[in-house]
Amino acid sequence: MKKCIQLCFALLMFSACKGQINSDVAIQPTLSDYKVGETWVWKYKGVTTQGEVRSEGTDAREIIDVNGELRITIGKDTIPVSNIVKPETSNTPKYAWPLKVGKKWIYEENWTSQDGTTGKQQMNAEVLSYKEETVEAGTFMAYTIHYNGNITNSRGYNAVVDEVWLYAPEVKNFIKLTQNQDNFIYNEELIEYSDKPSKNRVQLENQIIGNVKFLEEPEDFSTIANKMVDYKIPALSLAVINDGKIEWADIYQNPSFSAQNLNYSSIFQAASLSKPVTFFAALRMHTAGEIDLDEHIGIYLESYQLPQGKQTADNPVTFRNIFAHTSGITSGGYQGYAKDLVIPTDVAILKGSEGVNSPAIEVITAPNEMLAYSGGGYTLAEVALQDIFNDDFSNIMSKWILQPIGMKNSEFTQPLQPLDSSKVAKGYTSKGVIIDGGWRNHPEQAAAGLWSNAVDMAYFLIEIYRGYQGQSSIFSKSEIQSILNHERGGHIYGLIVDKSDTGFAITHYGGNAGYRTGMTIDLNTGKGLVYLINSDNGGALGNELLLSASQLYHWNHFKRVSVKRNQLDSELLKQLTGTYKWNNQVELSISFNDETNQISLHFPNGDAYELIPIKGEELSFINSNNGVEVSFTATNDYQSFRLYGDTAIKL
Repeated sequence: MKKCIQLCFALLMFSACKGQINSDVAIQPTLSDYKVGETWVWKYKGVTTQGEVRSEGTDAREIIDVNGELRITIGKDTIPVSNIVKPETSNTPKYAWPLKVGKKWIYEENWTSQDGTTGKQQMNAEVLSYKEETVEAGTFMAYTIHYNGNITNSRGYNAVVDEVWLYAPEVKNFIKLTQNQDNFIYNEELIEYSDKPSKNRVQLENQIIGNVKFLEEPEDFSTIANKMVDYKIPALSLAVINDGKIEWADIYQNPSFSAQNLNYSSIFQAASLSKPVTFFAALRMHTAGEIDLDEHIGIYLESYQLPQGKQTADNPVTFRNIFAHTSGITSGGYQGYAKDLVIPTDVAILKGSEGVNSPAIEVITAPNEMLAYSGGGYTLAEVALQDIFNDDFSNIMSKWILQPIGMKNSEFTQPLQPLDSSKVAKGYTSKGVIIDGGWRNHPEQAAAGLWSNAVDMAYFLIEIYRGYQGQSSIFSKSEIQSILNHERGGHIYGLIVDKSDTGFAITHYGGNAGYRTGMTIDLNTGKGLVYLINSDNGGALGNELLLSASQLYHWNHFKRVSVKRNQLDSELLKQLTGTYKWNNQVELSISFNDETNQISLHFPNGDAYELIPIKGEELSFINSNNGVEVSFTATNDYQSFRLYGDTAIKL
């Protein structure tokens, strides 16, 4: 059995290291040296000498407060920090404090694994140097500690072990580890460190605001935890981007949903965030000469022929107008398929064959004529790419976008392999009921099939930002500039564009059954946020997170509505109740609550928006959560109201 399992405990103990920075002697820290929010993130990889990867991923540690006690997160567990700063009492310790160049000692340890195997490790240790070392997280003064010896166990295992640790007093931790153990090589490197989550993180977690600011009234703050309870949200994967870097990220869990057991590697359905990931992969293919975004899509199709519609030889459907949602192909999205159903093929989906729950695609308007959201267009692109590369779509995306960016916890695999299924944050309805089977499968991978989390999607956004700034090895500045010239109707290839005097923000949202997602970044400032939520109620919290972060970090986009509350007589409010026909199609209703003295707007799907009277030219109301405004017209004795620009008339 390799030593990588034991390393987890060794890393924990080494996190108890600290010394005076810029000194040649490092002493062990005390409890007071740690603070809430302090975080370390490492990337690791274990490979046999034959090249077989045995382990790969990221590992994060964070100092948290649990009922007034500082604890450090270790995977799914937490350990009191007081336990790891206890003075070493062994005569043969792993770390002989204080550390000093030239110091030597013997390290011995006896251990027992979970299966009852006993073992012993004996190693010579020496501090070789103290000098500047650079890792992905930055440059630090660090001690180089060399261990060499052997490890044996009761099952007859005997191996030579050689380890080199780089320990940086500034971060109270190791920053790099290299281990050789017979035919196994293990490496670990610090990729992120922060001792200031602090003020910004605490403020965002505790100062969630809504869409509406009522003038001349104190701010009504809430917390992420309380909002998750209010909206019956089981889990939230959140990443905040500042200055083009992840400032902090976390996964929040609602204790009312005890069946969850999530961590930093857990994955959510990214829903329509799949689309921009697919597009930027295709952009790289275009630059590499593998595809031409402007060529007739038909020349790439082998397994399917696009029926003749409004497209012509001079104005064909192309990859470019598909990704820009201007192909003219039937609009709409996808419902997904229950896990106990047979998943249809991509071609069957395009044809609308038996067993498919979406209509066949058609080119119903001339390409490039109008902007119309089309999931079907993305499935057509998916088929074309699979025909071009003669490979599964998940493999194509892994090669062209996920691996280059380092999105290690992301994949387009549909359905998921059983091993990966254990990582899923299962989806829930708006009532807090789990989706049948935990989630629906989405064979329409390009449109809705990506599994990911907030950290990986933040890496994706950051790489686009770096490309815009001319600092990316994945996207060139010319590539990013070329697509930004194609704005239409406030969109660029499905991304919502928000320009200001100093900002240029791109935003995208997603929604599958049981999941709501969103991401945004300002390409000028490098400020942004990503959320993935496993609930149909996630959109409300997601919007509030964007508004709250905008106010806290001084974004140029996501601004609130400011209104002044109005006082209305209850008799007038009662006069407004009744059933209304909206847009000559949908029946809505207005009800009155005697206890709150307020009216509510009811939709056919059961949604109800409580309406607060506000001052305006008409008899105006607003919902404080989502900012939806309703205005009744006095000229016809309040027998109609305006909603989303259309009129509802009382029946």
